[in-house]
Amino acid sequence: MADNKKYYYIRLKENFFDSDEIKLLESIPNDGYKFSNILLKMYLKSLKYNGRLMFNERIPFNAEMLATVTGHSLGDVTRAIDVFKKFGLIEVLETGEIYMLDIQSFIGKTTTEADRKRSYRKEIEDKKALGTNVRQNSDKSIPEIEIDKELDIEQELDKELDTEIETPYSKIVSLFENNGFGSVGGITSQNIQDELKDFADNSDVDEATKLLQKAIEIAVNNGKNSFSYVWGITKRWYNSGIFTIEALEAEEKKRTFSKGYGNTAKKEKLENGGYGTR
Repeated sequence: MADNKKYYYIRLKENFFDSDEIKLLESIPNDGYKFSNILLKMYLKSLKYNGRLMFNERIPFNAEMLATVTGHSLGDVTRAIDVFKKFGLIEVLETGEIYMLDIQSFIGKTTTEADRKRSYRKEIEDKKALGTNVRQNSDKSIPEIEIDKELDIEQELDKELDTEIETPYSKIVSLFENNGFGSVGGITSQNIQDELKDFADNSDVDEATKLLQKAIEIAVNNGKNSFSYVWGITKRWYNSGIFTIEALEAEEKKRTFSKGYGNTAKKEKLENGGYGTR
């Protein structure tokens, strides 16, 4: 999901290269200065998505892509990423997304601590307005993500905010937590919001909720209680232009009657939302 505030530059303090992390990075024999160059280029590439290294709204940069855009070899980039993780400069999610953990210190205007706290509280309130149960982890630095709300989607979600009515977000959280996926919070919470909005933007909130419920059902039926497995299913649907349950059913019928889809293995693939058993 894209934000509506774009940054085109970063602000580095004069002592940036005097920090312990950068000094240790550049002290690595043969590779140190290459790694610091790769790091700066990754910071710059992450600006468009507020600290996330994304090629576009749904595809994260991988090592091969980063090697191309930074002008370094794949081996250099792969080693650099491993070092950055050890030094706490980045966090790589199981979805492949790379977060530049210190990016918020380098973008936008310089603010006081009070300003930053007010900004973060506002972010939390914005998420609550979408029916989100946001859990703050004070021990981990997570890039701020500004929510780009389309007015019609916002209005539909606001209708669900009555405390006695289960919201789309809470329905999905309950399904995950009641089916052995583990507790929902942090990045997973944000992923649920992103998926709901992405599908709702192309249909409506009710259809978006039903599709996520269906993806969870497919994962559970296949014994795959993994968040990444569910996101793999929804990514395929999104890329195939499937934004409603009716469109999904039509796709399933089409696959059922298509030539070559009569054997058991391919039926299993169909029931798995387009993915073979893993």
